[in-house]
Amino acid sequence: MQNMKRFPFIIRTSKTIYYVTVTYDGSYISANNHFLDRFDCHGLIDGSLRFKDTIIKDDWPQVERVLDLCKAEPGKTFVITVRKPLSSGNLVHTSWEFVADETTNEIVSIGFDISLRVAYSKKVAKFDKRINQIVDGITDGLYILDKDWKFSLVNQAFLKMVGKSRELLIGKCIWDILPDDKNSSYSNFYREAVRSGEAQKFEDYRHNLNSWFWIAAYPTVDGLLVFFKDITERKIERSLLIESKNKLSAVLNSTLESHMLVSPDYRIVSFNKTAYTDSSNLHGKKMREGMNILEYVTSENTDMFKADFSAALSGKLVMSVVLMDVQNGGKKWFRIELSPAFNVDNDIIGVVINSIDIDELKRYELKLEKSNKQLRAIAFQQSHEMRSSIARVLGLMGLLKESPGDREIMSHVEEVSNELDSIIHDIIDKTEEDSY
Repeated sequence: MQNMKRFPFIIRTSKTIYYVTVTYDGSYISANNHFLDRFDCHGLIDGSLRFKDTIIKDDWPQVERVLDLCKAEPGKTFVITVRKPLSSGNLVHTSWEFVADETTNEIVSIGFDISLRVAYSKKVAKFDKRINQIVDGITDGLYILDKDWKFSLVNQAFLKMVGKSRELLIGKCIWDILPDDKNSSYSNFYREAVRSGEAQKFEDYRHNLNSWFWIAAYPTVDGLLVFFKDITERKIERSLLIESKNKLSAVLNSTLESHMLVSPDYRIVSFNKTAYTDSSNLHGKKMREGMNILEYVTSENTDMFKADFSAALSGKLVMSVVLMDVQNGGKKWFRIELSPAFNVDNDIIGVVINSIDIDELKRYELKLEKSNKQLRAIAFQQSHEMRSSIARVLGLMGLLKESPGDREIMSHVEEVSNELDSIIHDIIDKTEEDSY
């Protein structure tokens, strides 16, 4: 212990620094009180106790290696980390710096307790592992870039997208790993996010992946957080939907029928060209989305329309023929059909209203009905007159039968008269049937 006096008082009395000297074979020569107290070594620093005797066996190879290095290269410092057991059974994690002194043939070593640092590192590692598990559970691609555009975190979804390993990306500059992106829209948006401090969101097509992506770049204190979402399927569906809607719109706009989709609160959601034209020509109002459909219903028809609308919302198909007022003061007949509108989940979301101008047809129908009534009246009148004449002929035939004339001729006349009477009966019956 005498040689400890050669070292500064602060080292000898330190409560945080371990200080020991050992021989080239690792036997203790001296130690400060902090080491002796901490590891309960008072009275043991007599040359019989070696450094490796005070650490766990798994760390012995490190000590043997550093002792050999110190002997081979005096004056050079070597660092190792070893675990030292306490009398309580707990382990203390320590870091040591070894250097050989040529003048004394001793190895001087200074140690520090790094247990808290190790524990903290374990917690950080555990936390990082949990973060990586969470991040890898995200189905969208995700990565974080530091201020030097280097990957600091990537998730499994992104690795799958680009077909690269996590080891290849972490710590590497994105422009080196993905050189095609350096001069692409990606780079422009990323740099704008960093410059402005505002998130940048955009869509882009990756030719090498044959896919569309939605990308969001969020600036952070240390760099950039980037989300990748494959929207190829959505793009295809949207394209097909637009194509379908265009085809449907073309069909609807080419028909003479008026088509409208109305929400449950009577608001017009969409309409075709005929509906727009009819609203202007018939009502003097230009149809717009969001307008109340009741604005186009006359007061006398409002109650009936609401009843039919409610029935359609309940899932029924309702049809009616309505005489409507038009802008010029006249009236026109329309056939109106109300049916429920369904979404993809088969829920009713409104009412489809189809209407068509049947004024000409309806007026022809009414005219025809009037003519039929007149014809029925005439037919009825004429048939009775004819029957009266036939009755007289038949009566006359009855008298002639009793006369000695040509009975064969009379028989033929009677037959024809009966046939004529039967035909008149059929005409009367048919006329009566048509009147109902």
